[in-house]
Amino acid sequence: MLKKSRTANSNINEGVEFILRGAKKRRSMAIASAKMINAELGFNPKLVALK
Repeated sequence: MLKKSRTANSNINEGVEFILRGAKKRRSMAIASAKMINAELGFNPKLVALK
């Protein structure tokens, strides 16, 4: 049986990485929601997400 060695790809803790992944998902959902609302109202602005 082979053991898979675990090496760090970054210096970010797993818990922090989990929180950041959730924040990125919420941000993309908020942008999609804003685009949908603007489309319903007839607005077509160019939205820019700051990272």
